[in-house]
Amino acid sequence: MTAVENQKIASVITFALEAYGFLKYFAFHNSGKHYQTPFTGLSLFSYIYWIITLFLQLIFLIGVFSDNSRIHNEGNKIVGTVGYHFTVSNLISFFWFYYFKKEKFIICEILLFVNLINLLSLYIVHKTVSIKSIKEWIFIHLPITSLPLSWTLYAIFWNGAAMFHSHNKSLLARILANVFIWEFLITPGAFLIFHNDWSVGLASSFLTFGVGLNQFSTKIIAFQWIFAFVIAGLLFIFSLFTLFGVFKKNNNQLTSNEQAPLLA
Repeated sequence: MTAVENQKIASVITFALEAYGFLKYFAFHNSGKHYQTPFTGLSLFSYIYWIITLFLQLIFLIGVFSDNSRIHNEGNKIVGTVGYHFTVSNLISFFWFYYFKKEKFIICEILLFVNLINLLSLYIVHKTVSIKSIKEWIFIHLPITSLPLSWTLYAIFWNGAAMFHSHNKSLLARILANVFIWEFLITPGAFLIFHNDWSVGLASSFLTFGVGLNQFSTKIIAFQWIFAFVIAGLLFIFSLFTLFGVFKKNNNQLTSNEQAPLLA
């Protein structure tokens, strides 16, 4: 059995664990008081986000194993090159779901930072954002890199706030949250500016909008939901500008051949 075949098997097993962890420990299980922080988003948005992520990951895996799929050849290259990162991310997601349900927030925060390093390494070293075809870009870059990365960037603050018992009724917690929430604009904005990665912008906009809705329903007179809506709106607009600009500049290709080392 080749290394690529081993990576394929590991990807399928860890994907199954990740999906099981989402359904068993996360879906409809995060409504307790310890989860209600200034960074807590509307549960529906988290569920939709993960359902989309898991669906795209499933499509990717199906494509890798399908000889008739256009994604097959590219998928083999991706699995052979970055399958380790995908496997690690799936495993960490499973354990995060488990420990988050158990309210072991310190362990969860450590897991999130480990996965952040893993996903940033994947992003910077292997550059899945540089895949040329929009079809492969959607079914490879989104499920393997950008959606897990965007969630990790968001979850670090949500889980971190829960770890420090920063609940919505705490004035100090809300003041600090009013400052730190702008990180939701700074980091995704950097991906938009330096990598033209509109997927991170749109994903972060979606999650931040969920934060705004939940905070509005929790405390109407507050800055947190106002800032969240402003950030979500700015990210959405800039992401659309970037999206259409990329299509126009590259004639429906995201990058030039020189910027796509995985597909060379």
